Amino acid sequence: MKPYLTLTTLASLMAIATTSQALENCPEVSEIEQIAPGIYRANGEHGEWSGVLQGVVAKTAPVQYFEMALAIQEQQPAPQYFQYCTYGLGDQDLLDLRFLAKNESDFNIKTEGDTWKKEHGPFGIIYHVCENTAPQDCKFSLIQ
Repeated sequence: MKPYLTLTTLASLMAIATTSQALENCPEVSEIEQIAPGIYRANGEHGEWSGVLQGVVAKTAPVQYFEMALAIQEQQPAPQYFQYCTYGLGDQDLLDLRFLAKNESDFNIKTEGDTWKKEHGPFGIIYHVCENTAPQDCKFSLIQ
């Protein structure tokens, strides 16, 4: 009876850990809509993407291409934090879309796949960069 109880408890804990991680990726260019001059949004699997251009924006400017995604980490054992997905608008303007989880809680991430490259920055900061690929290849798990 004791091994069965231990196995059941372990299986339950693994199920809880699995359900607390949701997979997300940068939105495709065609999924990003401009809702007002300089204001952009897209739906995510587990939240919403939004971005605002800086400065005076007088005209509409559709998103043209995906540039990169960025996550940072203070040091190797520390959690990773998603920063943004960057898109080009044409006239050398770049748009950063940030992700807001559905429950609006803070989260950290785990980058998924081999498209993320690790780069060392100043003061021991580690940059996880996903570029030269399609935005949907920049996958990450939300950990809440």
